[in-house]
Amino acid sequence: MPDQVPPVVSRAFEVLVPAILTLIITACIGSAYYNITGLYLNDIIKNSIQDPLGSLDATVPGFIILYLVIMLFWLVGIHGNNMVSAVKESIFTPLALEKFNRGEKTTNIINMYAIQMWGEIGGSGCTLGLVIAIFIFSKREDNKAIASLSLIPGLFEINETVTFGIPFVLTSIVLEIVGYVLTIIGFCPVACLTVPWTCPSLIFGFLATGANIMGAVTQAILIAISVVIYTSFLISYEKYQNKQAVEA
Repeated sequence: MPDQVPPVVSRAFEVLVPAILTLIITACIGSAYYNITGLYLNDIIKNSIQDPLGSLDATVPGFIILYLVIMLFWLVGIHGNNMVSAVKESIFTPLALEKFNRGEKTTNIINMYAIQMWGEIGGSGCTLGLVIAIFIFSKREDNKAIASLSLIPGLFEINETVTFGIPFVLTSIVLEIVGYVLTIIGFCPVACLTVPWTCPSLIFGFLATGANIMGAVTQAILIAISVVIYTSFLISYEKYQNKQAVEA
């Protein structure tokens, strides 16, 4: 665009053309698919993702499969939690509330607030541990810059900057299993209270377990485990980055 056009305006027009092309291509594919099959594109998601996930139950294999799907969506740049939230909430939220609404103590160890407390510390992938590992062990300024941008949002379980900025592993599945074990052996109380997902870690665990300090202690243990897990991958990743920089 002409030089006299402000940069903020020109940037808006730069993304306009790709956006329009994306809509046109998607509409054409959707129209062709409907004419051939009689189904819409969203039916693909329902039939291939929502219906199979809807058959999951509140077991250890069930939440492992659920979080595996969430992380695989993140792997290809799609917000995993948003994609499966309808299924996740419909299965696990009633388990937390069915006895609570009758004034009884919740006994379902695996419920919505428990899996959030165990497996979403710092957001999907439990990336608060990764941010801490970067601050402690990283020697690269670009990774430290990502960690600096991600720390404050990560305290409130918002982690898009780190998930899109640094490749990460399926740490949340490990922490879900550890959290479950700590609960069934009685170390951690059963999570039974509704807590906003943006509530900072440790406070989340404290409130979700009925203001029990062991909920916060459990989350602290899980954070420490995630730091240990991420550190080895971080060191390997930085070696790979340094090798690429030398070759370039």
